Amino acid sequence: MEPAESSCVCTSLRMATRSINRLYDRALAAVGMRVTGYSILSRLADEGPMSVSHLARRLGMERTTCTREAAPLIDAGLVDMVPGSDRRRRVLRLTELGARKRAQAFPLWKDVQQRLADDFGGTDIDALLERLHRLQASGDRLSPP
Repeated sequence: MEPAESSCVCTSLRMATRSINRLYDRALAAVGMRVTGYSILSRLADEGPMSVSHLARRLGMERTTCTREAAPLIDAGLVDMVPGSDRRRRVLRLTELGARKRAQAFPLWKDVQQRLADDFGGTDIDALLERLHRLQASGDRLSPP
């Protein structure tokens, strides 16, 4: 049985997200990763060390969720957590092992990106991403801080 269609924006986005998440997770499983971990490694690789709060904001997630998602990466030695400018601030930093793991995962991630573009349409993917960014901005504007 196929999932039910919904006119609810939230329900439809969550259903699509679960489907796409499974696709990326299955591909990245070959190197022992999940897409959330890959996203954390990629953001740290692209932007350098940053506080947990800043990383959470950059990934559009709650700070506690970011801490929970980073924990297995820290345990695996892919990310270091070091003290920041004060005792309360914790900074995450990509390790050499983390950079190598990300490099292993990149071709798998890129393959999924390409397969999605081939199946959905490259122009449609670009338009979807633009609209999703706009939708996210609307949600952020409409949500109280």
